[in-house]
Amino acid sequence: MNKHTEAMYLGRLPDVRMSFQLMGLHARKADSNWTYPSHEHSMYEIHWMMEGQMSMVINGTVYDQSKGDLLFIRPGMTHSCTGAGPEGFTYFSVHFSVHDTPFCRELNRSRDTYYPADSSLALTISPVLSTLYDLAAEHMSNSLSSSKQMRVHAAVFELLGSLVGQLSQTTSVTLSRKEMIAQQIAEHIEESVRYIHLHGEIQEGNRTWIQDIAKSLNLSTSQVNRIFREVYDQAPRQYLSETLLNEAQRLLKQTDLNVDHIAMMLGYKTNAHFSRQFKRWTGITPSKFRMHAQQGAADHAHHGEGVKAHAEHELT
Repeated sequence: MNKHTEAMYLGRLPDVRMSFQLMGLHARKADSNWTYPSHEHSMYEIHWMMEGQMSMVINGTVYDQSKGDLLFIRPGMTHSCTGAGPEGFTYFSVHFSVHDTPFCRELNRSRDTYYPADSSLALTISPVLSTLYDLAAEHMSNSLSSSKQMRVHAAVFELLGSLVGQLSQTTSVTLSRKEMIAQQIAEHIEESVRYIHLHGEIQEGNRTWIQDIAKSLNLSTSQVNRIFREVYDQAPRQYLSETLLNEAQRLLKQTDLNVDHIAMMLGYKTNAHFSRQFKRWTGITPSKFRMHAQQGAADHAHHGEGVKAHAEHELT
């Protein structure tokens, strides 16, 4: 007689598929006359004051930073800085980009930029920033061992988790019912992309996902479209396209899978269809995007060695 057995999950975590880049992580000690000209970039920046005082102008607003104060600068924000005290100042800066739609949604939910030293956010992430600073200082004189490089990776993910956790706590209580519904719609869209990734199924020309979302939320499709557009300033279909693009970029950057395979994983029937859509999104083909990403990583690594040699006198 066959004996039947049963098994059940006791716990399960979602898959981790995040395309992440950490760029321009550096500490600088400057005298009181040092300035940095107005600029903007496509990355997030955490700017942490370690000693002294400085002023940062962000989108025309002046923020005076003292020891322990933190600025969270989002992509596209114009900013410049200058010393604000007679003794000079020391700061630590982390630049990063994330190709992950739900993660970026959390980062952008709060529009606050300045967090004083005694704020919950600054207190929570300052220990991780200190760890990264110590590793950055060590790297100025000696290349980091493999174990130390893994410590950098661990500290970065701890930093991101703490950052999102704190931003979510400070803003979740202010969400209106309409914003909560829009967030649920976004989560359903992201789940649709995960399903496509797992099953390679997308029904071109006859998608029912928007009707399915509306049914699950007990709303009409017109309500789903209207609420989402009012909160996110874009249609749900555009958000789906952005989420698919982020996943495509992650796969092109982080894997060696050929473009045909990636197209299949994202639910496209042919490579040609996927390539046309990707070029419509980005202006270049998937192959060129991968080539540029690889070249950019190589150039940054080469530039980092030059910066290291040039800036050894800046860290004490």
